Amino acid sequence: MGNVLRVKMKRGKKFKLIKIVSVLAILLSLFLIYEHYDPTPSQFCTFGESFDCNVVNKSPYSNIDGVFYFLGFNLGLPVPLLNIPIPVAAVSVLVFLYVFLSAGAIEKKKNLVGIKPARQLKILKWLMALSILFALYLFYIEKFILLMYCIFCIALDVLIFINAMLIYGVKK
Repeated sequence: MGNVLRVKMKRGKKFKLIKIVSVLAILLSLFLIYEHYDPTPSQFCTFGESFDCNVVNKSPYSNIDGVFYFLGFNLGLPVPLLNIPIPVAAVSVLVFLYVFLSAGAIEKKKNLVGIKPARQLKILKWLMALSILFALYLFYIEKFILLMYCIFCIALDVLIFINAMLIYGVKK
């Protein structure tokens, strides 16, 4: 009986951490959105020659259509250049809002928008896998194309990895 209680406490603590990390990721993403649209370059996130959020966060790769830009200009693939001027940080807000809400619903064993908790957990795991792949893609852009890093983008990547580890550690 004692082991069952400890597992439940661990599970509850894991969901609490998932929600805390999600809130931090949302706040960081909101800051990146603000910086993306701010017309004046911020000195707040410029650290030497290799770290400049302005370069990274205002580059063509910082929007959703940056993937098409990468495929067309950098890889030379015949893809249409779409104009989707939505910052990837805005997608991050939506992803982590869903993670936050879904984690709360799974913890309480309740449906979220008609989706049962077991299915929600599968969706979260897929979402985190895709988020890690996208974070690796963006890191590649920083390291090999822009030759510049965004410390806040890297911090967001770390939060993605932490949440992924937590979510993949959740048992049904």
